Amino acid sequence: MSRKPAIPSVMTGQPALDVMLAAIKQTLDGITGQARNVRKLEPLPPTASLADVIQRLNEVTNRLQ
Repeated sequence: MSRKPAIPSVMTGQPALDVMLAAIKQTLDGITGQARNVRKLEPLPPTASLADVIQRLNEVTNRLQ
């Protein structure tokens, strides 16, 4: 699986817009695993059980919320 490039920081000079863009970047970095405090989700092995799949789905759901 290839890594997606990180989203660059954008400074527009407009404080309100910069705050909004920083929040969007932080959220997307967390979802994609680019954030430093979020571990990367590894692919499940072909032998994964239904419980493993449910656990992983819950991890993905938590990142999206």
